[in-house]
Amino acid sequence: MTQVVYHMGIGFDGFPPTFEIMFWAVFVITLLFFIIWFVVFVFKIIKTRGEIGWQTASANPPVVKEKEIIREIVKIRCPYCGNLYDEKLDKCPHCGGKKP
Repeated sequence: MTQVVYHMGIGFDGFPPTFEIMFWAVFVITLLFFIIWFVVFVFKIIKTRGEIGWQTASANPPVVKEKEIIREIVKIRCPYCGNLYDEKLDKCPHCGGKKP
């Protein structure tokens, strides 16, 4: 008669080797799931922003043309009250005196 000896293997103490195989299988599957989720999440963020770093650096920025307008406003002093007013006016807005 042959005696069968159950060998525990080099797994966790007190657990059969199949437990260790199942543990590592679940660990690898969970790790792969997390990596896939992370990659999908990162690409979704990049897609919603509509930009990728190396593409925006090479793209030409929009050219904005600005025109600087400088106007001089000439003011004159009223000879009656001393108020400063725009030379386009015919009379002083403060006292009503006519322009000289």
